[in-house]
Amino acid sequence: MRIERTKNTLRNIIFGFGYRLLNIILPFISRTAILYILGEQYLGLSSLFTSILSFLSLADLGVGGAMVYSMYKPIAENDTKTIRALLNLYLKFYRIIGTVILVLGLCLIPFLKVLVHEELPGDVNIYVLYILYLINTCLSYWLFAYKSALLQAYQRNDVESKIAMVITPLSYIFMLGALFLTHNYYAYVIWLPFFTIVTNLVRMIYVNKYFPELRPQGHISQELRASIVKKVTALLGTKLNTVVLNAADNIVMAAYFGLTTIGIYGNYYYIMSSIIGFLGICYSAMTAGLGNSIALESVDKNYNDFMKFSFINSWLVGWCTICLVCLYQPFMYLWAGKDLMFPFYIVLEFGLYFYVYQIRKIPVTYKDAAGIWWEDRFRPYVSMIVNLVLNIVLTQVIGVSGIILSTVISLLISIPWENYTVFKYIFHRSSREYYKKMAYYALTVLLSGIVTFALCSPWGNGFPALLIRACICLIVPNLLIILGNFKGKEFQDSKVFLISILKRKGAE
Repeated sequence: MRIERTKNTLRNIIFGFGYRLLNIILPFISRTAILYILGEQYLGLSSLFTSILSFLSLADLGVGGAMVYSMYKPIAENDTKTIRALLNLYLKFYRIIGTVILVLGLCLIPFLKVLVHEELPGDVNIYVLYILYLINTCLSYWLFAYKSALLQAYQRNDVESKIAMVITPLSYIFMLGALFLTHNYYAYVIWLPFFTIVTNLVRMIYVNKYFPELRPQGHISQELRASIVKKVTALLGTKLNTVVLNAADNIVMAAYFGLTTIGIYGNYYYIMSSIIGFLGICYSAMTAGLGNSIALESVDKNYNDFMKFSFINSWLVGWCTICLVCLYQPFMYLWAGKDLMFPFYIVLEFGLYFYVYQIRKIPVTYKDAAGIWWEDRFRPYVSMIVNLVLNIVLTQVIGVSGIILSTVISLLISIPWENYTVFKYIFHRSSREYYKKMAYYALTVLLSGIVTFALCSPWGNGFPALLIRACICLIVPNLLIILGNFKGKEFQDSKVFLISILKRKGAE
């Protein structure tokens, strides 16, 4: 079955953006309420628990990605029997994973206070809060999590977004209502597992209604089982690296600096991760369609698409980086106050972190779509070890900067390795042209950023100044990036591609 790649991708992006917008505004309101009602230590507690449970989610072992990839072929061939068998296997895996997370999480309880550098707020019990977060995580695995794989494989991520766009606002209404009425963090957290149950039940009802023939049943062949085990083994390193990359920072900070520093770092990271989440909608929406394209289209077409998407990604990532560097401090000044701000050099480091993290996303998305994890299996371990060692060493030498720079260095080690895998196993050609293009795009972004920052610098930190800076960031860097690239093939291909999407959407 040939999936309608462009239509599905566009639909996923539209609804994904709608959900992501809610997922930025509502947590922002929530963080602000917690900050002003309870204090920054509570934000630090939330970040710490989230990081610990991210480590526990390593029990996933990358099963989700391997199972979704394994469905592409049977979906293309309308092989309902194999899809059912895969769902049955996925169901069993996730019940086991949820149980393992629960057991490991309970085993960590005696060590929780070791991870907190400073005195806890007097009105909370760290163990009770942790168990509530742990139960919420386990429920997400136990309750029909395998249904989500079916939606991803059929490139219907928009369904997940629609469900979340209804349930997420309701959850925040209840949680924030409880917080305002009681000024008690327990009253806020207790709603998390309840709405996790609701979300999973609604997803189950939808999938059962629209895919009634696809229920967990039967067993997969030994050949397919061996293929999945191989992919899971390869994905374990990627999973480990992702968790270490995203979760180790807060745990190391808790041990060395305490909850207040985690809270401040969390505010900066929240803004950056919100933008990453927006862009991630595009990558997620593309993955299934790219998998279909890699299976059905020529290598040359896939390579041309790759270069086109790389240019679009470079433009978006570069523009967002410039906006972060120019707008971070005035926004933080208005939101959290002068006392909860980092120095500007850390803002520059966050900008570098964001750019390096995001610029690799197109090759990574192609790698995931093609399922070439085994060929890349050693890279994540090297990156992870470098990140962990530098995290601990640099943090003691240069403080919070060490947290960020250790991540940047580990990513810079990963990038050429990831690119080599993609070009060798998907495009079967040299990556020299790609590196030349990416270096030129990076130079264009750097020069555009310098000009934009120079124009923003004279303005202060008040609300009018923030609006003026935002207008400058909207216009100046985009004009300069267009000026530097409008004669290039990738720019012209991207223009044709975007115009065709707009025309198709208009015709609908």
